[in-house]
Amino acid sequence: MPLTVRQRTMQGKRAVNKRKTSKGEYIVTSAPSDLRNISYPGGAVALGLLLSARLLSAYWNHIEDCDETYNYWEPLHYLLYGSGFQTWEYSPVYALRSYASLWVFAIPAKIMSFVMPPVSVFYTMRALLAVLTACAELMFYKAVCQEFGVHVGRVWLCFALPAAGCFASASAMLPSSWSAALCTAAIACWWKRRYPLAVVLIAVSALFSWPFTAMIGLPIAIDMLILKREFWEFIKWSAISLIAIMLPMVAVDSWHYGRLVIAPLNIVKYNVFTEHGPSLYGVEPWTYYFVNLFLNFNIVWVLAAVCPALYAACGALAPRSTARAAFCAPAALDLLPLPLWLLVLLLQPHKEERFLYPVYSMILVAGAISVDCALKIWYAIFNEMFKLAREKRYRHYLTQTGDMFVFFVIVAGLLSVARIVQLYNNYHGTMTILTHLPERSDGISYVCYGKDWYRSPSSFHVTDAYRIRFIQSEFKGQMPAPYDEENDTRAVHPYFNGRNKGDSRTYLKPSQCHYLVDSDVGEPTDLEPHYHKNTKKWETIASVPILDAKKSETMLRAFYVPFVSKKPVVYANLYLLKNKLLNA
Repeated sequence: MPLTVRQRTMQGKRAVNKRKTSKGEYIVTSAPSDLRNISYPGGAVALGLLLSARLLSAYWNHIEDCDETYNYWEPLHYLLYGSGFQTWEYSPVYALRSYASLWVFAIPAKIMSFVMPPVSVFYTMRALLAVLTACAELMFYKAVCQEFGVHVGRVWLCFALPAAGCFASASAMLPSSWSAALCTAAIACWWKRRYPLAVVLIAVSALFSWPFTAMIGLPIAIDMLILKREFWEFIKWSAISLIAIMLPMVAVDSWHYGRLVIAPLNIVKYNVFTEHGPSLYGVEPWTYYFVNLFLNFNIVWVLAAVCPALYAACGALAPRSTARAAFCAPAALDLLPLPLWLLVLLLQPHKEERFLYPVYSMILVAGAISVDCALKIWYAIFNEMFKLAREKRYRHYLTQTGDMFVFFVIVAGLLSVARIVQLYNNYHGTMTILTHLPERSDGISYVCYGKDWYRSPSSFHVTDAYRIRFIQSEFKGQMPAPYDEENDTRAVHPYFNGRNKGDSRTYLKPSQCHYLVDSDVGEPTDLEPHYHKNTKKWETIASVPILDAKKSETMLRAFYVPFVSKKPVVYANLYLLKNKLLNA
């Protein structure tokens, strides 16, 4: 009977092939009998696996970037509880960040805050982000199975589940993480030829989340405007998205800032049309992303990098295996979002790991295609070398190359797990140190950070009886400052600037801190003494291990190796200290 292109097989059912008729319909024919035992997860199984992996991220992952703490968790805490930190990007003078984006999360979080303590709201919100990511990945998995075949789809799923990069991005409260889910879903809709939804999702990512991800939608525009001639559909849904997103966004942000604000336009103006651009922060060499991608995706990144070469070789040695169905876009266009995004990022001096999040799914699919091509090449060479009789030849390459498939999956999976375990060992103490604060009911106590200011997990990790503050350290850049009063989103503070110039007016003195987070990482200085050694003034009430990167071996601090990592990886301590004079 006629079936649409979306027809799929489920695990345990008979495998099928699709053949296009002259009327443009797709009919199902039986697959070779030796392929019927090749199984792959169906939608429900894949969703369960993805949810399990991403929810582990929500509860075990630490905050990898202080930008997540101070630009998103802290303003969100202010919207919920009336206290938190504000960065210069939220100053009405600059207005680079959107409060409308935060309110999407603040509304459910506000409901939770009536029945949960702040730390529970924090982890529940991370779990919600993880669930949304898993749903987007399920859409992507189904689209990969349709566009590239179930053999590529199952490799993608096996790579994605343990991937360290996905573990880091899935539950992060960052625009790059939101865009990762939105762009993943948009590309999935594109491959399924759901063009309106693909356009809307890219628009949401670009306007609501991160403007620069509009670049990832360029291949979709090429397909719609040049290949499919869908001019009206593209214009209509782009206009609908622009109006539906921008009008409420501008209204909310303008109310918060007290003037007309278009936050996506402001962030583009600052990063592109200023003299310094984003180069005041996080300037790294061109090799930064290649090293980072290997740490997060190990051999999968290597496979993704050589994907064009392997695909070309596969086309030469096994031309039938690279033939594309009529409903599929050209392979080069399908994969264009990845090199396009990498090219844009490599040209920028400001480089950070989170900038890569939107193309993580594309890295995995390029790696999966490389594995599939390698299996096909091996199968073609094997048959040619041994000149097997036609009746004894394997009827499908997957029946002969299963061991190679398992090898790639196991190596990638073990390296990914080793990376995740080591990250947990190295940094998870930062997420638990504040749990040792005693319960208080009288007045406000200050918990201060000095040189370890970037390790704060956010104000969600303390109760209403505490406020996080900073003391001066050797760091000379601009620090966030506390929201001081209601409607402080409209206040213009003199200590904020757009040049990353530090200002000490918001610092407390160590003697004003009831509690202090200190570490013995690095050598002590006048501004960064080892406070924990001054036992006359400070009492240690808790300590947790923290990586001392400069004293540790590079590869073993990055990947956990049982029985081997112990000696080459050196741990210092992160201390929670009590001021004996203020807490007498």
